[in-house]
Amino acid sequence: ASRDVSEDQGDMSRQDQNNSYSLKFIFICFTVALNFQTPGIPMDLQNGKFLDNGGCGYILKPEFLRNRSSTFNPHNVGRYSNPVSLSIRLISGHQLPPSKLSKSNKADPLVQVEIYGVPEDQAKRKSSVIKSNALSPRWDETFSFTVQVPELALIRFCVQDEISLVANDFLGQYTLPLLSLSKGYCTVPLFSKGGGKLEPASLFVYVWYY
Repeated sequence: ASRDVSEDQGDMSRQDQNNSYSLKFIFICFTVALNFQTPGIPMDLQNGKFLDNGGCGYILKPEFLRNRSSTFNPHNVGRYSNPVSLSIRLISGHQLPPSKLSKSNKADPLVQVEIYGVPEDQAKRKSSVIKSNALSPRWDETFSFTVQVPELALIRFCVQDEISLVANDFLGQYTLPLLSLSKGYCTVPLFSKGGGKLEPASLFVYVWYY
């Protein structure tokens, strides 16, 4: 029935081609319109979410979003909370892309680990900056998160070049559903702003959650 399907077309009054922040609509809509010409976080989240099924087809929502008697509220998850403790050990990088804004073309890389989901789960952790080493930077830093609704959470690894104290240049990113993370040592591939794979650029991390 039509009452079971809703769609978001975004803000039709916008004059540019930017995408609205689409993640919030995952809680109320079955389809969300995106402008595929405009790269950025909304498209990263879209592409990352559909890694669950190989990038095609339909992803079934969690049971608590399909149940007609559900009282789930993303702003107050209450009894729907199923907390997961997540630990990400950022070990090193491998052949990271050069910075387009650096005069020396040698990046000063840092990594931002971001959690997207219900408002309570939104979080960001930033690594230290490794000076003039995009070839084989080593951080060996650990970030901890508590995620209340892991079924709706996405994790995004965003690699940046520190241009100044107030500005960074995007180098690459990778986004995927939190529950798709493999435990243990993992190689994280990196993608460009436009969605192309930046081989052989990658991060090396250790993941654990319970």
